[in-house]
Amino acid sequence: MRMNGRWMLLVVLSLALAWVAVRHPGAAAAIQTPATAPRPRLIVMLVADQFRGDYVNLYGQAWTKGLHEIFTRGAYFPDAAYPYAGTKTCAGHVSIGTGRLPSSHGLIDNEWYDASAHAFTTCTEDPSARSISYTAVAGTERHSARLMRGSTLADVLRQTSPRSRVVALSVKPRSAIGLGGHGGPNTTFAWIEEATGTWATSSAFTTAASTVVSSFLKDHPISAARGTAWTRMLPEAAYQGLDDAAGEQMPNEFPHLLDDNVRTSRTSATFLNTWEQTPLPNAMLGELATTLVTKLSLGQQSQTDFLAISFSALDSVGHKYGPRSHEVQDVLANLDQVLGALIANLDRLVGRDKYVLAFSADHGVAENPEQQPAGTAGRVSLAAVATSVENALDRTLGRGDYLEAASGSALYFRAGVLDKVRASATATAAVENALVSVRGVARGFWSDARKATTPTDDEIVTLMRASYAAGRSGDLEFIPHPGWVIVSAGTTHGTPYAYDREVPVAFLGAGVGTGRFATHATPIDIAPTLAALSGLSLPSTDGRVLTEAVARR
Repeated sequence: MRMNGRWMLLVVLSLALAWVAVRHPGAAAAIQTPATAPRPRLIVMLVADQFRGDYVNLYGQAWTKGLHEIFTRGAYFPDAAYPYAGTKTCAGHVSIGTGRLPSSHGLIDNEWYDASAHAFTTCTEDPSARSISYTAVAGTERHSARLMRGSTLADVLRQTSPRSRVVALSVKPRSAIGLGGHGGPNTTFAWIEEATGTWATSSAFTTAASTVVSSFLKDHPISAARGTAWTRMLPEAAYQGLDDAAGEQMPNEFPHLLDDNVRTSRTSATFLNTWEQTPLPNAMLGELATTLVTKLSLGQQSQTDFLAISFSALDSVGHKYGPRSHEVQDVLANLDQVLGALIANLDRLVGRDKYVLAFSADHGVAENPEQQPAGTAGRVSLAAVATSVENALDRTLGRGDYLEAASGSALYFRAGVLDKVRASATATAAVENALVSVRGVARGFWSDARKATTPTDDEIVTLMRASYAAGRSGDLEFIPHPGWVIVSAGTTHGTPYAYDREVPVAFLGAGVGTGRFATHATPIDIAPTLAALSGLSLPSTDGRVLTEAVARR
């Protein structure tokens, strides 16, 4: 709701270097593999948007292909979680891509309020860029990585090896860009524009649309799915729980018809939204990735190439139906098949010993509040929060218009208001009391507390600090009580709680061992680990090299 008013170190390395990698994570990524160790020809980053950490145990028994391969034949870290509070899509993808915290890379949320422009900006917004469409429909959106601070692993690879090819694919621009980075020669980015429904890229990354992508999309139009139905892939008895559980948005039962009332040659916004809330986007991304690996010979030449794919369907479906739904379980079962085909094609085209793959997620998700015991969960009204804070300031500072914007869990004050409030103990206390008086709100955090560097034993404060970026984060941010969500329907994420922060971290392929590792990991460790396995040096990182994942030789 918005209102204006508004991510190969070998075990044979010395113990001293291993100690450095663990105790000094900023130095860990600079440790390279020995010159004699073969470097992978292809680095693969796979992200399943909104994949909760507990899905592996909850639903993994139904997986027989790609997900099963990753979690049983690769190096899997079940104790993995984001070390920050703002568990959102943009922040998660950039953290995976860069190996840095949101407080370092700066992309703290999908959007934030730009006080200087008196308007909201998305994390990839770039007025100087222009859309380059892959289809006959002209694009209108403007995206780049200009607001990202620092480099992704893909950027470092391209700077180190100019001949290396970088491919980043997703339904969402912020996901592709978060993993792929700043682009440049030999880069292929692709996403779907929300405004037009066309597949597109940006002039920030290329001067012309990839003919390989355009040809694939011509042969695989989204509109071909119109009139079909999403049905369960597995027998109904294989799904846990109810098909129409409480809190799911309508229509909430299988089958789901892919249709609308608009029948034109282009993909209507209504139909696109319906299509995105099925397993079909993941299947298309998997096929497109295989086509690009084949046509561009990714991982099949002398240089190391990079392939990133963010599978967004789970997020679209999870928001609407929730983590216990048959729909989420079916998207996961379908993703297992998509990844199975992708891995089989990578094995065939590149070779298991010539590519290294990482799998993770950008965030988890909360349970549907309606499915929880009465009184333990619910929905927070952002409008009620804003009104309560405004009323408290009216009582303490006099009648006025104090809030300029509110989005998610962030409040932005008008110029000068924050200083005035923080200078008054009475006003500060009144705002804090007004905030927590709103049903479902647990705590508030002022910007000065989040940007402070003084030691703290408060884990939530530490997590909030790791998500703070001056000039972008709200002046006052709040968190709901556990189980409460800041949406009026369905469910969401974005809190410091385990269900939002815990996600899988796993590796497969060249230089990677097999096993479940009990040591704690974070998705921010992915880029440093892939860099070390690939003989690359990240300029800086907030993560560490997961030496446990490296195969013993």
